[in-house]
Amino acid sequence: MNQRIISFSNVAPDNLPKSLGRNGELKTAGVSVASVGREVWIQPITAKNRVGRCVLAMPKDPKTLRELAAILLMVAEDLEPHDIHTAA
Repeated sequence: MNQRIISFSNVAPDNLPKSLGRNGELKTAGVSVASVGREVWIQPITAKNRVGRCVLAMPKDPKTLRELAAILLMVAEDLEPHDIHTAA
């Protein structure tokens, strides 16, 4: 498994976004992106620095992954500098 962690270090602990996992809501301090077999898994990292008990599994397909990356870039480009920490 090839895994990368993205930490939301620029977000104050009280403003961390929430994810919905198997056991309810959890404060999301980052995400884990892992290559697992024929899939890419995206999982939340909790405020306690643990992988949350939920997963978004996507096919390891270049077209799909490029489309996701393009959408994320569009969202990032639409943000004003003052919106980065307050966007929901």
